[in-house]
Amino acid sequence: MDLGLLLRRPVAVGTLLVLVATALMITVFFLGSFYFQRYRGHDALQTGLLFLPVALATMAGSTVAGRVLARLGPRLLGTAGLGVGAVGMWVAATAGGSAAMVAGIGLAGAGTGVVFVVASATALGQVGPQEAGLASGIVSTFHEFGAALGAAVVSSMAATSLAGVSPAGFSRGFATAAVVAAVTALVLLVPSRATDPER
Repeated sequence: MDLGLLLRRPVAVGTLLVLVATALMITVFFLGSFYFQRYRGHDALQTGLLFLPVALATMAGSTVAGRVLARLGPRLLGTAGLGVGAVGMWVAATAGGSAAMVAGIGLAGAGTGVVFVVASATALGQVGPQEAGLASGIVSTFHEFGAALGAAVVSSMAATSLAGVSPAGFSRGFATAAVVAAVTALVLLVPSRATDPER
């Protein structure tokens, strides 16, 4: 394995974005499931239906991102997706009921869908054909890292709520995700060398 591939800015940025996007996605479905069933009292079927708008929003975000990526560029589009995700997570952190939670995590899902497209295009779009398989494997690996890291962090932040002691943990978990998305958006805005192909 050529470890130098990880030092290339497009690949490094793409892997960071896929890690963060996966962590955000895990936060939505992991914490959301506990919130709807344990705190709001919905059964499994109702919870699944409440997640339907989130899935549709994620698909819509991915579709839109695929269509405008070439026009806006990955940096601007990725920053916008992370910003939308941060706002959605903040709405979820302050949600006062199931409808507000669905609105928040739906917005976060749309932003996450955008980030996934940008991550893949950034990491894989500027490698040679002979490196495509390795780059794809790196992206897949960081996808798994993001899932594990996201579950570990939000379960720690929301431990009291997962145990049914207090609903405040849900707010902490979603607020943490909002901060992570916002900080990543700021990192993405940091300019690189003038030859940066990402604009």
